[in-house]
Amino acid sequence: MRKAKLLKVFLTIIIITLATFPIIMSNVSWPTFTRDYLFVNALNETGASNTVSSIYLGYRLMDTLGETLVLFVAITGTMSILLNLHKHELESVKTQSTLVPEKRVKNALRTNLVEVVASKLGPIILLFGLYVMLFGHISPGGGFQGGVIFASAIVFLVLATDVKTKITNSHVLERIEAISFISLILITTYVIFFPEGFFSTIDIGSSFLSAGIIILLNIIIGIKVGTSIAVMIIAMMGGKHDN
Repeated sequence: MRKAKLLKVFLTIIIITLATFPIIMSNVSWPTFTRDYLFVNALNETGASNTVSSIYLGYRLMDTLGETLVLFVAITGTMSILLNLHKHELESVKTQSTLVPEKRVKNALRTNLVEVVASKLGPIILLFGLYVMLFGHISPGGGFQGGVIFASAIVFLVLATDVKTKITNSHVLERIEAISFISLILITTYVIFFPEGFFSTIDIGSSFLSAGIIILLNIIIGIKVGTSIAVMIIAMMGGKHDN
């Protein structure tokens, strides 16, 4: 058994070496045309001062859609596993989240201290996530980063109280996720048939709105990423599954 593991490690090292050796030993210089082109023209063509946003939400939007599909498949697979586990553990001990100290179990996810801290930090983190989404075309950030922060805020709000609200209701989050995902597909489809109008910028003298549709894409992706990750984490924490 040990020899088999060592053999696998050895073969992995050989494959990695063979794959990277031509790149390391190559004397061919790195291509600079695309880099220089984006440095000069990205801001004028997309209106986004953050060149990274102009690339993954502009020039390579189809790749971004593919990444979103990968996330969708990963979340779907994880939720399927959690659903099967839930069916086999219906009679297992459930985590206690009540505020009554004498009824709280030792391994409870929610304690009085967690509830107080989470209730204060949740709205602040939620606001910061929205900021990262909205200003991703100007400063480092965007939909994916803001979405993860958004999901973290929802988790904090879930831990803050056992009272279910719309923003912590997994059923509502799933609907929002579906709407945002469909919206992203529709916008991407529109770009395929009408590419000439995609990079239209809004020339109103405001750097915030200058990126046009890239701002909308950041918001949609942020909501999609945030809600999908939040639903998965809520399920991992013992939230109800859809049948």
